[in-house]
Amino acid sequence: MPPLALRYWPVWFGLGMLWLSAQLPYRLQMFLGRGLGRLMRQTFKSRVRIARRNLELCFPQWDDERRERLLRENFLSIGCMVFEVAFAWWASNRRFLTRVHFQGTRHLTEARKQGNGLVILAAHFTTLEVGGFAATHVAGDNVAGFYREHTNQAMEWLVHRVRERYVGRIFNRLELRAAVRHLRGGGLLWYAPDQDYRRGDNRFVPFFGVQASTSTSPHQLARMGKARVLLMSQRRLPDNSGYVVSFQPAFENMPSASPEQDLHRINQALETVIRECPEQYLWIHRRFKTRPEGEESVYKM
Repeated sequence: MPPLALRYWPVWFGLGMLWLSAQLPYRLQMFLGRGLGRLMRQTFKSRVRIARRNLELCFPQWDDERRERLLRENFLSIGCMVFEVAFAWWASNRRFLTRVHFQGTRHLTEARKQGNGLVILAAHFTTLEVGGFAATHVAGDNVAGFYREHTNQAMEWLVHRVRERYVGRIFNRLELRAAVRHLRGGGLLWYAPDQDYRRGDNRFVPFFGVQASTSTSPHQLARMGKARVLLMSQRRLPDNSGYVVSFQPAFENMPSASPEQDLHRINQALETVIRECPEQYLWIHRRFKTRPEGEESVYKM
C-alpha cells in the first residue's frame, strides 16, 4: 500500500500533476518543459553555480560566452526532463514508442548471443528515464536496474511501482551479490556509473581531464558476473519530435585485470557520447565533489 500519511500529501499532489502532464500532447510537454527550465535557472542558483563550475572544468578551452550559452540550453533540457519522466512513467507503450528511434541494436543482439550476462552502461543525461524505458523494449525480458533509494517513502513506493513496469528487478546499491547472480543467470543489468558515489570501492580516473572519483562497480559486476559490457545512450532530437536510443559495440577485453584501465575506457566512451549533445547532460550534479587527498573542493564559490 502507498504511504498516505498527511506529510506525504504534498508529494502525492505533485505526482498527480505530473501524471496529468503526461496526458498532454508531447510537443506541448516540451514547450512547457522549456519554460520550466527558464524558471529553474532563475530559481535554483546553487545548481546554476555547480553546472557553471562543471562546464569550466570540463571545457576549459571554451570561452565564457560559449559555456554560458550551453548552460542556458542545459536548463531548458532539465525543464524538459521533468515532463519526460512523467512521459516515460505514464504514457502508453504505443504512444511512447512512436517517439523513439533505435540505432545499433545489432550490437545488443550480438553481445547476447554468447549467452553471458550483459551490463548496459548509461550516462546521466536529462533523458535517462526515457532511455531506460526504451532500452528494455529492445533488450526484452530479464532486465534489471540499479537505483538510489529515496528518503521520501511516497517517492520510494512510486519509483518501485513505475519502474517495475519495464524492468523485472530493481537492485539498490547494497545488493551487489544479487546483481551478480542475476548476471550469471544471463540477465541484463542497466547501470549509470557517472556520478560521485561515496559508498563502495572508488578509484580516481580522468573524466573530461579532471580526476574524478569513479565507482569500480562496472568492472566488479562484469568480473564477478562473467558478463559483457556495452554502452547505450539517448538524445532528444533537436526538433523535439522524439528520441534516438543508440547501442555501442560491447567493450573488447573487459573486464581486464585492471579496474582503473576499465574505468578509464568507460569514462572515455561516456565523454564521447556526452560531447554529441552536451546540453542534455546533467551538469547540475557535483561530479567532482570527492577530491584526491590534499586537494581542495573545486566547488568553493
